[in-house]
Amino acid sequence: MILRTEIVEQSIDFAQRATFVKQVVMTPGQPIGMVRKRRRDLAEAEGIKSLKGDAPKTRGAVLLVHGFAQNRYTWHLPSRSFACYLADRGWDVFNVDLRGAGRSQRFDAKRPEVLDEYILEDIPACVHEVQRLSGHEKVILIGHSMGGLVSYCSAATALKGHVQAIATLGSPYRFGAGRMFLKGLAWVLETTRLTGAFDRNLDLPTRFLGRHLHRRRALWNLPFFPSPIRGWRTDNVNDQVLDEYLARAFDRTNLQIAFDILAGGDRVALHSRDGTMDYGRVFEALRVPLLVIAGDRDDLAPPESVKPAYDMSRSPDKVYRVFPVGHMDLVVGDDATTTIWPTVGDFLDRSAARA
Repeated sequence: MILRTEIVEQSIDFAQRATFVKQVVMTPGQPIGMVRKRRRDLAEAEGIKSLKGDAPKTRGAVLLVHGFAQNRYTWHLPSRSFACYLADRGWDVFNVDLRGAGRSQRFDAKRPEVLDEYILEDIPACVHEVQRLSGHEKVILIGHSMGGLVSYCSAATALKGHVQAIATLGSPYRFGAGRMFLKGLAWVLETTRLTGAFDRNLDLPTRFLGRHLHRRRALWNLPFFPSPIRGWRTDNVNDQVLDEYLARAFDRTNLQIAFDILAGGDRVALHSRDGTMDYGRVFEALRVPLLVIAGDRDDLAPPESVKPAYDMSRSPDKVYRVFPVGHMDLVVGDDATTTIWPTVGDFLDRSAARA
């Protein structure tokens, strides 16, 4: 359902700007919020508000899925916007706030209880609404971090036959591989989980983490600041972009989602909460085009944890790329605009040509 439509001029990358038709969208049932962007000329050719039944003028439909404790601002900042970049290339772009985050929290205060809700409910509801509004039969999923893991699982189960291609950026398939600190953290938290000490599913203060990083960004941005993990490469994110990201992109989440990611990032445990579905096996059998991107400076999802998705996938059309970037700058880094963005854009173009 379209709640609001407006014409906006927005930045793709600072001075590079374009005019788009922006729509605020809400799914039926469990209300999940999305922001839709189309280039103005394409939207007007289709009819901005109406569905005429004609063939869509856009190149295809894309759903952007953010990561853990983040929101749609992962993909769209005032100064730099991957969502606008794709829309300017002719795509019908839908940028989701998963359950409990951003606009979705405003529509319904219900928070997520388990990762399965993203996989089997939220993403399928969004994709079906994207299909209805865009007129495209299949949807391309692009996920960052946890958003890629969710995309793998959803495309192979509830959305089998509805996904045209998958692209992921910094999405761990074996959480902790390549970083002993994260491997140890996963072991400690999984052991704690088994004790039942956190069965109440406590909220995590991740918004406050974002605010702390925002207030102390000059300190955290020092290359010699001692930290076991870093969220970005200190010389690869413009100060204004970093300021916008830390102020906007962090959002609420809870402990059970963290537990599920820590277990789900291990191929051995990549299954539904009730144990009836082995997400890993069904994803690996999926034969849709796949692009897997990792950053060799990524402390949260190093290549050793990301590449197994590519290695184990049996898709006949798969690509794996590594770039010298960190976790956050896979999407908003200075280098991303000239390397990673075009890599994803070209992958989408090839996918459209084959469709």
